[in-house]
Amino acid sequence: MRASTKRILSIALSGMFFIGTLAVYTNFIKPEFTKIDERRSIIVSKENVFASQFAAVQQVQKLISESQKTASLQAIVSLAIPFRENTTQILNQMRVIAKNNEALMDSFSIKPLAFSPSKQPLVKRMGTLDVNLSLKGTYEALKGFLKSLETNARVANVAKLHFSPFGASQTGVFQDIYKMDLGVEIYYQEQ
Repeated sequence: MRASTKRILSIALSGMFFIGTLAVYTNFIKPEFTKIDERRSIIVSKENVFASQFAAVQQVQKLISESQKTASLQAIVSLAIPFRENTTQILNQMRVIAKNNEALMDSFSIKPLAFSPSKQPLVKRMGTLDVNLSLKGTYEALKGFLKSLETNARVANVAKLHFSPFGASQTGVFQDIYKMDLGVEIYYQEQ
């Protein structure tokens, strides 16, 4: 075989190899690249959806934790300033405070006062109960009662206080027993 025939055959063979390569590329490789691009775009869109959903879940969890904090704050405020008068609770608290401080409660009366007007439209009005009570006991017992009333869970304001010796002994010397008349304002929220 001559050199020119070999060249023509090698050129023809190279051309057929090139055409075969193009046929394989267009029939097999290019469709796979298209499928890969489609799958990559699906993966990217799913990752974006996942990221946005994850961010939304994080925000919801943050709101839930904040609302739980608000609920616990509401419970604390409701303990200090409840939604109704609850006079039996007041009587029980005063009785327990007096008993813990070894003071004797002589009298107890409660009178509801008118609601105080609210300057803000969305804020509930505050109600006031005028509690009058009379106690007997040692100076330390009555002082302890006032301290316990000050640190009690329910908000109270001592409006009136009258402190006097309770009685004299046979010899005219006062004993270590005193009488305390209190006027206490206790607050509650309008329902």
